[in-house]
Amino acid sequence: MEALVSLLTRERLLAELVVFKLVELRQLLLAGEARFLPWASEEVERATMSLRRAELERAVLVSGLAKERGLADDVRLSELVDDVPEPWRSVLVEQSDLLRGLLGEATDLTAAVRRLADTGLRGVTDLLGRTAGGETGDGLVLYGRTGRRESAARAPRVAQSL
Repeated sequence: MEALVSLLTRERLLAELVVFKLVELRQLLLAGEARFLPWASEEVERATMSLRRAELERAVLVSGLAKERGLADDVRLSELVDDVPEPWRSVLVEQSDLLRGLLGEATDLTAAVRRLADTGLRGVTDLLGRTAGGETGDGLVLYGRTGRRESAARAPRVAQSL
C-alpha cells in the first residue's frame, strides 16, 4: 500500500502542475500575449502527458494489488480502497479526494481556456473579414508594406500568415 500512496502523491503533484500550467495559459490569453501561447500550450501538454503516465502506472499497480488481495484485476481504485485496512484506507481516501478535486479544477480551467481561445479566434476572424477590402468597420484604412492601401486580393495571404 505504501507504493500506492507514494504514486497517488506523485500523481496529485502532477495534477497540481497541470492546474498551474492551465492557469498560466489562461492568464496569457487574458493578457493577449499571443507570442507565448505556443510555449504555454506545449507546457500544458507535457504536464498532461506526465500525469497520464502516472495514471497508467497507478492502474497497473492497483490491478496488481487487487490480484494480491483476491479481487478482480480490473478493480477500480475506490473498490480496492474499500478492501484495505486502516490506516491505509484513510490515507488512500484522502489522496484520492485531493486528486479528484484537482482533476475537477483542471477540467474547469480547460473549459475556460477553450472559451477564451475561441473568443480570440472569432475576434481575429472578424478582423480579417472586416479588413479584406482595406477598411475596418471603424472606417480605418489599412496600408501594406509598400505604403499602398491593402486590397481584397492580399487578405488571404494575411490570413495564411497567421
